[in-house]
Amino acid sequence: MHSVAARPLNVTAAILAGGRGERLGGADKGLLHLRGKPLFQRVEAALATQAGGILIVANRHLAEYADSGLTVVSDPWPDFRGPLAGMLAALEASRTDWLLTAPCDAARLPGDLLARLSRAIEDSAAPAAYAVADGDAQYVCCLLHRDLAAPLRTALDAGERAPKRWLADIGAVTADFTDADPTPVWSVNTPAELEAAEHYLEACHG
Repeated sequence: MHSVAARPLNVTAAILAGGRGERLGGADKGLLHLRGKPLFQRVEAALATQAGGILIVANRHLAEYADSGLTVVSDPWPDFRGPLAGMLAALEASRTDWLLTAPCDAARLPGDLLARLSRAIEDSAAPAAYAVADGDAQYVCCLLHRDLAAPLRTALDAGERAPKRWLADIGAVTADFTDADPTPVWSVNTPAELEAAEHYLEACHG
């Protein structure tokens, strides 16, 4: 039975920046600029008040990320196994009971991301929770208990790559963010989405 007893002080936040950025021409998405700031720094700012510490999972441009002052860790394998590998790297590097994860391209995150995910876990005693908005699951925006590190490594060794499937297997619950205001920008995956995010954030001074 899990309880999120320690609010931010018992939570480490992890920015997942280890992907290939294939739909953006192979760009390192965390380093793309949006409204004059690298995307990963926008995520860092959003998580700063929701966790006791923040690290970043990256497989490229490690020095550039390290220059920001964040702790940088890399996937346990060199073959880009996806966000689950980044979650494992963060779980194994973290020293807190809970890990809050978000992708590096989440251009605007809810200020109550941790609070809603925590509440979902407390209401269900589940080991993990992830965000859902308007029926769309945001599997990488999730809160995970540190005990999940070992089963996650086992799943990855067995070939699992899909966060959706793994989160279902461990009994993760959802937290609804449909009414989040202002509307979050959960991810930026293409040049068109990057441009749309720029216009949206400019319009709402984000």
